Amino acid sequence: MTPAKDMIVENGTTLASINSPLFVNNVSLGAIFSENDEEELKKDIIYHTVKEGETLSSIATKYNISLETILLANEIGKNTPIKPGQKLIILPTEGILHMVEKGDTISSIARKYQADSEEIVKFNDLKDSSDIYVGDILFVPNGKMPKIVTPQVTTPKGYINIASDYFISPAKGIITNGLHYYNAIDVANTKGTPIVAAAAGTVQTSKYAWPSGNYVTILHPNGVITYYGHLSYSVVSPGEKVSQRQIIGYMGNTGLCISLGGDGSHLHFDVRGTTNPLAKYKIGTKISY
Repeated sequence: MTPAKDMIVENGTTLASINSPLFVNNVSLGAIFSENDEEELKKDIIYHTVKEGETLSSIATKYNISLETILLANEIGKNTPIKPGQKLIILPTEGILHMVEKGDTISSIARKYQADSEEIVKFNDLKDSSDIYVGDILFVPNGKMPKIVTPQVTTPKGYINIASDYFISPAKGIITNGLHYYNAIDVANTKGTPIVAAAAGTVQTSKYAWPSGNYVTILHPNGVITYYGHLSYSVVSPGEKVSQRQIIGYMGNTGLCISLGGDGSHLHFDVRGTTNPLAKYKIGTKISY
């Protein structure tokens, strides 16, 4: 399937907080690659390039979603001016993206956004309502923004200061995308490139789920969570202890895979709870373990 011209990669985005809901701004360059069928593609986030004469309302109509959904996803107001060339994130249907935090349950998330628990479980391909972990990204179908919103903060909730050498690079490759939701850096290389644990810890999740495809999360002793997305496949299981530099899977292009050129194979490396160690590198930098 040929990617739509207005589907592009986000680049250079920085978020003031890793708290939900998701917002993305200043998206630029790239293409979406997906191995999934049409039913799976319905879930894909679209990155829309504003064209001459378009308005927020006309864009909402084009994608058959409400104006409110566009406003929430991009954290803008209905009177915020838009201009040709600007990038907007379009969620796959009415709803909100939420990152699971400590204490969250499917029921509490549903209540927060006035949504249906069963719809959340079904849309995110969860085994049941208990199949969530801190750091997971969930799409909340038909979710509505709470009336009382906690102000954004410059330091994410639960932020931990760690030594600069605590993590190693989880992959060999080239940095192709700067900081983007929530605190991720993309590293591209050929499909099958080994992915290693950035630090010792316990595997929290190892499964397939939208939007990250095959992914692994590791809980480290200091409480930080690292997230390895778009794997071709993983070789570890939940509960397994892993050492730093241990292979946990192989690079791929599963799920909503965004990358520059090639077949889209890359690692989406996200760090929840502290600074992403790869954020110090410029796009185009070659890195290794």
